[in-house]
Amino acid sequence: MIERIGRAIADADGSNFATDPDRYRRLARAALAALATPTEAMIDAAHEAAWFDAAWAINSRRDFRRAVKAMLAAAAAETDKPAK
Repeated sequence: MIERIGRAIADADGSNFATDPDRYRRLARAALAALATPTEAMIDAAHEAAWFDAAWAINSRRDFRRAVKAMLAAAAAETDKPAK
């Protein structure tokens, strides 16, 4: 996961991961650590994604995958908003 995130950061930066892999791995760890404490919007999104029959539960890998994708999408949406 760290490698994948590091490569994505390098790509987004218009750089080459191979030029400084340790730097991009550090940046990836920092980005991933930030997700360890989800925001309310992330929790709400994951909760909504896994909602089933008026009781939220993650009963399968598919439900969990949906919840994680929703949580990360909510985090990305929060960063797209201009700062107040």
